[in-house]
Amino acid sequence: MTEHRNGNAKPSDGKASGAAIPYAINLDNFTKRLKPLYSHWKELSSDLWGSSDALAIPTPPASDDLRYLKSSALNIWLLGYEFPETIMVFMKKQIHFLYSQKKVSLLEVVRKSAKEAVGMEVVMHVKAKNDNGTGLMDAIFHAVRANSTSHDIPVVRHIAREAPEGKLLETWTEKLKNADFELCDITNGFSDLFAVKDSNELTNVKKAAFLTSSVMKHFVVPKLEKVIDEEKKISHSSLMDDTEKAILETARVKVKLKAENVNICYPPIFHSAGEFDLRPSASSNDEYLCDDSTSVIICAVGSRYNSYCSNVAWTFLIDANAMPSKAYEVLLKAHEAAIGALKPGNKVGAAYQAALAVVEKDAPDLVSNLTFRESGLNLNAKNDRVLKAGMVFNVSLGFQNLQTDTNNPKTQKFSVLLADSFIIGEKGPDVVTSISSKAVKDVAYSFNEDDEEEEKEKPKVKPEANGGEAVSCKATLRSDNQAMSKEELRRQLQAELARQKNEETAWRLAGGGSGA
Repeated sequence: MTEHRNGNAKPSDGKASGAAIPYAINLDNFTKRLKPLYSHWKELSSDLWGSSDALAIPTPPASDDLRYLKSSALNIWLLGYEFPETIMVFMKKQIHFLYSQKKVSLLEVVRKSAKEAVGMEVVMHVKAKNDNGTGLMDAIFHAVRANSTSHDIPVVRHIAREAPEGKLLETWTEKLKNADFELCDITNGFSDLFAVKDSNELTNVKKAAFLTSSVMKHFVVPKLEKVIDEEKKISHSSLMDDTEKAILETARVKVKLKAENVNICYPPIFHSAGEFDLRPSASSNDEYLCDDSTSVIICAVGSRYNSYCSNVAWTFLIDANAMPSKAYEVLLKAHEAAIGALKPGNKVGAAYQAALAVVEKDAPDLVSNLTFRESGLNLNAKNDRVLKAGMVFNVSLGFQNLQTDTNNPKTQKFSVLLADSFIIGEKGPDVVTSISSKAVKDVAYSFNEDDEEEEKEKPKVKPEANGGEAVSCKATLRSDNQAMSKEELRRQLQAELARQKNEETAWRLAGGGSGA
């Protein structure tokens, strides 16, 4: 979850595309993070870094694609900026950079700071415009051999899972393979290094989370309610496009953040009509949203601020029968159990075990899946990594492709999904995307107009005890409003707007903050 998207060429979002850009590396931040990089490497050399003599990190060309790369994450984490088509090689006594002439003025400034912070000599290899870089690469390989004193064959670790892109990185990868080094992947080393966030990183995570949950609360839910209430036809892909605009235009969801620092984590996901994919890489198709009786709608939204991501997913039940309601109740209970188990000192696998225990007890025929982007910190039974305060997780739990007894083929197959982002605090988890209730009564809608007696006997919706808003504003639903006068609706909406304003003021005063 904490990796950084490779894409978006705006300089303020972490791209170093030319020397004319008015940007300077934050040397205090560079120093503060270079020290833990080397200390982490030294202390956990055999466990996570493969007893390596050198760490070789090439960064691919800039792209508008949604890619989550450890190389990009390292650039932004260490330098505050992504340097496309740049090669960094960390050794025990030296740090080597290979880059184009355009980046000279930006990177030269780290020499003194690296020497003062960790005693490292910084060696710059500047590639001329028409140079393929092979001579400079040979010079780096020579330095690796000269700095390797503990192995007959130098041990070089790299991010093996990132395929080379562009001529420079393809050349580098081919030469590295033929350089007579012992090569191995170090993805897990960087995952562990990045796992504990500093105060600046946590602020970025909280802002991303506040934006994500605000989009869900102030845009997605009202949008869905209006579409359903007015019986409009709208495709999942149209909902995706509209929601993406709401993320990028933050004022629409009552959040004040600098637009240049905001982006999506992935295109928003809307699924219904029996076709569900619970993966973050899923896409929204062009089929119409299905709001028939007994239908289930899933929505997932992810936004990022200054390259730090957050994610949230909700499930909405329309005139649900017993099976979807039961599955959702078990899911919610398991989701809460998983989050509750993620405390400092516990192992990562404790979250999976906690969720699994709930499912095995309450619905043993359902299969749970708790995974998200971070492969090094997946929430599964085998992960025995110890949790620490300052770590950021996304707990994504779902039951996929379940069956229920209905006469409508579009609603016979369903899935349910919940996801939240949270920060592990000293005493327990802080769910930073939870600003509304996910209780069944707050995500289940009743639009069954065939049974008038049931409508008459339906209880009125009660406000939450803590004053917070439920996932849906029931005053906008036709099942509750078909006999409501325009004046009554106007008064309710005015009261709701006033309450939301007070709630956001309280959020900011409590430290949630919506300022940039």
